[in-house]
Amino acid sequence: MNLNQLLYDNIVKAFKTAKATNKGGIIEGTFPERRELDQTTLTLFYNDGKHILEFLKKNRTKYFTSKTMQLAGIETLLYQDIKPGVKFKGLVDLVFYHPNSDRWTIMDIKTSTRGWNEQSKKNPNLTAQVVLYKEYFAQQFGVDRDNIDVEYFIVKRAVPKDAEFASMQRRVQQFRPFGNTSGKNKTKAVLKALDKFVNDVVDVDGNLIDKDYNCKNAFGKCEHCSPFLN
Repeated sequence: MNLNQLLYDNIVKAFKTAKATNKGGIIEGTFPERRELDQTTLTLFYNDGKHILEFLKKNRTKYFTSKTMQLAGIETLLYQDIKPGVKFKGLVDLVFYHPNSDRWTIMDIKTSTRGWNEQSKKNPNLTAQVVLYKEYFAQQFGVDRDNIDVEYFIVKRAVPKDAEFASMQRRVQQFRPFGNTSGKNKTKAVLKALDKFVNDVVDVDGNLIDKDYNCKNAFGKCEHCSPFLN
């Protein structure tokens, strides 16, 4: 497979779609990294992507091995009822099954400029995604929650040549929000926040509640108003 060509073709396709949708090619990325896409940025992303692919090809056995893990899903669809008129929908990037331990790994791939720092790792706005994936994956496929691990597979667009530590020069950073715990308290907090949000905007019949939702932050940044932080 010519991965570089596949990368180029898909970047061009995504850019054309964004240009048509946004009437001029301006598109925002996902929190916390938002930027305007132009030809220069497009080329930058393509070159970064080539470096990431090259690193993964050389080091893939360090992260993935058929000896202890089986690929169980790619972009696995989660589609579960929350309440009448409201469903949870998500696409899990990668799912692995570990037959020796009867455990599952839900993996979400993120891109980042230089990786996640400690502040990012503690930001519940970033970690809530895989918490919900774990909950609804368990419901949908009848898997014991305690047998599911969640992980962010963070690929860096840039690595410092003069980094103080060798780990900082790796293109990949792995992060498990729960560490060695089951994460039950975090899961309860996230589900409670989701439930509160749903009940605030949808009535018992599944209809949207028509009212004004005032943003208290002058810059309109969601990280300042997150229910997980209150």
